Amino acid sequence: MTPPDPRARALGVLHAVARDATPLHAALAGALQGVAEGADRALVTDVVYGVLRWWPALDAALAARLSDADALPDAVRDALRAGAFERLVRGTPAHAAVHAWVEVVKGRPGPERRLAGLVNAVLRRVDLADVRDPAAAVGLTPALWLHLSEALGDRAAEAARAMLRPGPLWLTAHTADAARRLRADGAEVRAGPLPTSLAVRPGRPLEALAAFREGAVQPQNPSSAAVVAALGTVRGERVLDVGSGHGVKAAQLAGAGAQVVAVEHDARRARVGSANLARMGFSVTHVVADATHPLPVDPVDAALLDAPCTGTGTLRGHPEIKLRWRPDDPRASAVRQAAMLDAVAAAVRPGGRLVYAVCALGRPEGPEVVAAFLARTRGWRAAPVALPLRTVPAGDGVWILPDDGGLDGFFVARLERSSGPTPTSGRRVDPLAAGDPP
Repeated sequence: MTPPDPRARALGVLHAVARDATPLHAALAGALQGVAEGADRALVTDVVYGVLRWWPALDAALAARLSDADALPDAVRDALRAGAFERLVRGTPAHAAVHAWVEVVKGRPGPERRLAGLVNAVLRRVDLADVRDPAAAVGLTPALWLHLSEALGDRAAEAARAMLRPGPLWLTAHTADAARRLRADGAEVRAGPLPTSLAVRPGRPLEALAAFREGAVQPQNPSSAAVVAALGTVRGERVLDVGSGHGVKAAQLAGAGAQVVAVEHDARRARVGSANLARMGFSVTHVVADATHPLPVDPVDAALLDAPCTGTGTLRGHPEIKLRWRPDDPRASAVRQAAMLDAVAAAVRPGGRLVYAVCALGRPEGPEVVAAFLARTRGWRAAPVALPLRTVPAGDGVWILPDDGGLDGFFVARLERSSGPTPTSGRRVDPLAAGDPP
């Protein structure tokens, strides 16, 4: 039996992600089962990620060459997007890209195959120079472009363009010899922007590398790793990691000498996080709890709240977000974030500190959440944020902006609690019960 063409596999992933709302990593993993490391695997991955990153720009370019793009079958339209991406962005020779995607459409069932001629004609003429809309030109929908522009001003286009480019596999090193061990596994390694960040081309699945299996490294973007630095020195302190997920930041805190209490709402994710931390040789206390309510923990010296968010700072690695993002989403997230911030702050002892972070590039989930918290909560103040990466001021915090080197976008704020008793403000409200977000 002839194995499926890699481009046909890519077409199936695009359908699953865009129409069935299948998580990208799950759809891609399923499509790549049985595909060995090499050119075919790289092609499927590049095409899927590339089409999703460039989707609005590709649609705008194709619309200039089609009388009614919306009337086309989904598979044919996806083939046009993929062919345009290969030819115009990935750099596949034009004749090869056109021919390959015409053949994919010819292999489709029923009436779709009869559109192979249209695919041939359009892909020969499509041109990104036809894209005039400023949002589409940087790979964003109009609403998402407006959202980023309101937060980042004239830096929005720069950030959006950066997230169109693929980044390296970023690993955080948890041992001094991690780079050497990766190279011994056959990986290409170069230094990242942080002393512990490594940009890696593994050459084979990460799980196959001894350096990963033995806990020397953990996948993590340098922007995510830098957030922990905002807490400052944590050695010997009791530190809360809220929204701990797979334990990535908990590992950093434990490695820095903190006594870590990891709080996660999802019991399954907590188990995965515990196993991941054990792989790296770290032991932390795990608590399964809803952090929008008072936390069942003793007071801590410091807390890190990397809150669930819309993820608009991670469009490079999660480009499917732009297909699902809606203008009301940030405000809805902000309600939950505000409740979490209240609960986490209450667990910090007088004189302690709290870092609030989101991997979202919008005012509602970042500066506005912090400003509202400070307005309704006595005894807390915003403090300067010291990070080992270049930042841009953002209200009471800072932005880490996506860049061409592969950094994700984050908002980070450092809050400090006064050392005296903290009276309850008469203006304090339950943000989950309020009619409007803070």
